[in-house]
Amino acid sequence: MSVEQAAVPPAPAETDALSDALEATLAAALIALVGLVALPLLIPVVAVRVAGESIATKAVFWRVWRWQWVINTAGILLVTILLTIEALLLTRWVSTGAAAMFLTIDGWMGQVWPMFGPWLVVNLCAGVFLLPVAWSIRRRQIADLVRTRRVSDVLRQERIETARKRAADASTAARIGIRLDPATGRITGVNDGAVTVPHRVAGREAFGFTTRSTVTSLADRFHDARQVRDWVDPTGRFVLMPNASSAARALIIAESGSGKTVLINGLVLCALTYGWPVFVIDAKGDPADATSMVALAQAAGRTATVAGPWNFFSGTAEQVTAKLMRLMPVPDGANQHYLDEIRGVLQAVQADTPISSAQDLRDRLTNPGPHVRDQYDLTLVNQTVDRNGTTAGARALQSLAVALRPLEKWIDEDGWSYAAPLADLTVVPLSPVDDAQARLGDLLLLDLRNFLAARLEAGDKTPVVVIVDEFPQLVTGAQDPGDTAGSLFETARSAGVGLILATQSPAGLSNDDVRRRRALTSGAALIFGRSKDPEEIVQYAGTVIRMEAAGQATGDRLGSARAQHTYLVPPQDVREAADGAFWIIQTGAIAGFRALPQRSAQRTAATEGTVRDIDPRIPADSHSDWPAVEMPPENHLSPDGLPD
Repeated sequence: MSVEQAAVPPAPAETDALSDALEATLAAALIALVGLVALPLLIPVVAVRVAGESIATKAVFWRVWRWQWVINTAGILLVTILLTIEALLLTRWVSTGAAAMFLTIDGWMGQVWPMFGPWLVVNLCAGVFLLPVAWSIRRRQIADLVRTRRVSDVLRQERIETARKRAADASTAARIGIRLDPATGRITGVNDGAVTVPHRVAGREAFGFTTRSTVTSLADRFHDARQVRDWVDPTGRFVLMPNASSAARALIIAESGSGKTVLINGLVLCALTYGWPVFVIDAKGDPADATSMVALAQAAGRTATVAGPWNFFSGTAEQVTAKLMRLMPVPDGANQHYLDEIRGVLQAVQADTPISSAQDLRDRLTNPGPHVRDQYDLTLVNQTVDRNGTTAGARALQSLAVALRPLEKWIDEDGWSYAAPLADLTVVPLSPVDDAQARLGDLLLLDLRNFLAARLEAGDKTPVVVIVDEFPQLVTGAQDPGDTAGSLFETARSAGVGLILATQSPAGLSNDDVRRRRALTSGAALIFGRSKDPEEIVQYAGTVIRMEAAGQATGDRLGSARAQHTYLVPPQDVREAADGAFWIIQTGAIAGFRALPQRSAQRTAATEGTVRDIDPRIPADSHSDWPAVEMPPENHLSPDGLPD
């Protein structure tokens, strides 16, 4: 046998051809599979790249709807199902040998488009279903860039932050049923089924819904933030009236038209729902507002009245003396002798009992004998003070009668007092442009201080709430609104009294910086809304360490950066705040929120028996800053306390 015959024969050529065909088939199938998977991603990727970061400067980009996750999930499922079906069809095409046969056809490349073209078009169009997911991912990416101040364009960084805040406020408004004009921040209406005040949350009454960012990063989620004590529920969603009247102390600062009246009405309605007596001294002086508030309380099943005459002469002898002396001119040195004389006469004629009326005052000063303690006091009252034989008592009576005369229509010995309210809600409308009413308001604040002192002495802790709107206008004479507010706040907690004072600006609290700071730092919660001069307010919200970027000398690109303290609430945010948007600061914590809207009194009265079993609410008035909403009796709430 020759060497050639003994050699191993070469492998058949058919085997090599089969292997090549199999490799070509698998390669074609793999390319087709990758193409089918990649095509749905093309539209989302291109859309995100084309939009860039500029789209994030629009508030609508940051709006996240409650059903956003449903759309995202549905889009992913649809594309996944499509790709699964295509993968199964492709696998079957290869396993049955149809792919190999297709590749052996002459001119098979010309048949690729007719066979795979429709599927490619379908997959490309399927990318539309992934756009919501792409936007969600992109939102979180940009949110992280904003948080770390890594947006390359300095101006764009600020505009994105502004857009995020507006989107958060708009989303909060939409959730509670408020319609906002995005261009002006004005409330244009309230939807049927809106969440109205007061809203029952775990046995407490809410008057606000907190504002939260629509998109949060993982770093934000794992960050422990301090919660506002007493005023915010444990979930951090609702702003509540504290469950103890002594904790319901707040200073409200917001300009006219910002929704302050609605906020105050909500606080009143929450307190009434707790069963606390409420006094509202409204220095705006509009009788229609007072009548409307009374209608709200009455529609909710509470007694309410627009206050008639006030019992000026309630209290102890020393308290009555203090009120009468407040009517006298401010001490200026020259008149100090006469003021001391009047005070001494008043003290002398109240040895046993305090003066009870204007007539009683006249009787005691003209015939002091039965009312003085001893001969010394009698001589003090009856001593002659001028050549005409005028006594000290007569001169004091003349001065007091002149001061009391303008107040005669507002005072009566059988009138109301803080210790003896005539109803669950007592509304006192005053117009400070009238000197007599401004003086009456000042006396009411003085009597409030006397009321607190009396409760402290008696150990009385029964709940009661006093609200004074535009209170600086009621502080007259030598008194300072800042001192008055600070003193009242510092005493109210110990006396078990809820006290809420409202003003339009910090400057209205006092012209003195120290006294103004005393009012702002007195321990009461600070609630503020839109203001043209917010710098002094926002400093009490605290600061936060942020990377402050410096732009390059030419252009808007990011240059150097440094970490420094900046306002937690930027002043410009307060200037541009929408109607009904507020912040609350207490115990070093802060929460932004929206005041809940109100229902019409007529609708509440008609449906209270039906609605209250599900969601106890108090109506709104038609004269408030916002339109009232009429809610249907069948309004049901989801488990989280918001409309389904």
